[in-house]
Amino acid sequence: MRAKGHPRSAGGQIGAGCASLSLALLLFVCLPLYAAPAGKVLYARGNVSAQAPGGGLRIIASGAPVEVGETLSTAEESFALIQLLDQERITLRPDTSFAITNFDQTEGKESVALNLFKGGIRALTGLLGKRRPDSFRLTTPVATIGIRGTDFSARICGPECATDTATARVATPLTQIVARALVSVGQVMVVGADGNERAVGKRSALFVGDVIKTGAHAYTVIAFRDQTRVTLQPDTEFKIDEFNQAPTTPERESSLFSLVRGGLRFATGLIGARRHDSVRIKTGLATIGIRGTGFDLLEGQTCGGKKAAAGKSGLTAQVWQGGIALEESHADVASGEAVCVLEKGAPVTKVATQSDLGTPRPDEVAIPDDTFGAEAMNGDEPGLHLSVSDGHVVLTNDAGSIDLGAGEDGFVGGANMSPLRADNQRSVGRGDPFFSLSPDSPLETLEKFQGDFGLTCPGGG
Repeated sequence: MRAKGHPRSAGGQIGAGCASLSLALLLFVCLPLYAAPAGKVLYARGNVSAQAPGGGLRIIASGAPVEVGETLSTAEESFALIQLLDQERITLRPDTSFAITNFDQTEGKESVALNLFKGGIRALTGLLGKRRPDSFRLTTPVATIGIRGTDFSARICGPECATDTATARVATPLTQIVARALVSVGQVMVVGADGNERAVGKRSALFVGDVIKTGAHAYTVIAFRDQTRVTLQPDTEFKIDEFNQAPTTPERESSLFSLVRGGLRFATGLIGARRHDSVRIKTGLATIGIRGTGFDLLEGQTCGGKKAAAGKSGLTAQVWQGGIALEESHADVASGEAVCVLEKGAPVTKVATQSDLGTPRPDEVAIPDDTFGAEAMNGDEPGLHLSVSDGHVVLTNDAGSIDLGAGEDGFVGGANMSPLRADNQRSVGRGDPFFSLSPDSPLETLEKFQGDFGLTCPGGG
């Protein structure tokens, strides 16, 4: 990739590629009749080709079909945007070789298998990946990428990446991950601040504004950056309203959560330990103040032998370590005690504690050392670089596996090297101008983009 203002004498190559695009339809009629359709080219500039196993090479242009099994290639100063039949979109940067090895929309057998041989792509998940996240797989020479409804960039780097990274823009930091799921059992979903829904798996990333929902027979244990841990009971809805961690200025620290419905088990982290009044949990019946503690909050139709009003639930709060305060009721609850409240601000009733809630106490679930840590990197090291813009990605090879959420980068240096969470601002994933082009960009944006990079093709393409 060469930005405009740094021309090279390759106009003949680009011109030849553009001129040969007129052969696309002629070459297409020679394709095997049994080739399975996978999608089409939405946009192509420069020299873009496709080749089926054992078949001839064909130059492809905007509007050309792409087939399962074909290897798509872009020349050094060329790029393309393809769309699969399930609306998934994939941008191919210059000097890329990429194949669609499987594409099946059959209900119950959904499958999308892609292969990146060299170069880089940015992919925006389609209907199959959203309907059945485990149906998507991108294979590279050093690792396999699995997605959970996402937008990501992947690039295989050699020595050329050092040149690209030196001129790459500094990526704009994305929203910070504030928590991760340590355990996820059953159907657990998140609705983000943008209104989009995504599934929660082990190590899934969570952000301020997220609303986590557990199914009727599901639960999850999540850990925050300050080591706060929360177990969400079945049929629960929980929101992360606020999370500010500032160890050097504790007076600025705060965390605020909402239990919309259901139940939770809570173990205070460093923010609560440094300053008790900086942690709050809101419920429909009470605001819970923390006193450096571990406790359970449980909704129910009955509470302390009394039944809640029609259409409402009572709230039981029980403490197994430290203490809490029910602020509206002006009631303190100490370790080993449990209370019930049926109306906001009403006096509380002491009740018996419940010992078996069917889910783990959060303080008994360990937080792995690599849950939030990242390896400092330049962003141009030889190997596979992965950047996640939205959703959740699993990066796996024989040496290990890591989960990456929105705003995170991953790296694998070789097939026998463990995947790493990377910390850099000039990664070839986020800093590459070609990956700043979203696969769902409108045509006029693509036209302007290719003009900015001198990828002109007289007469269109």
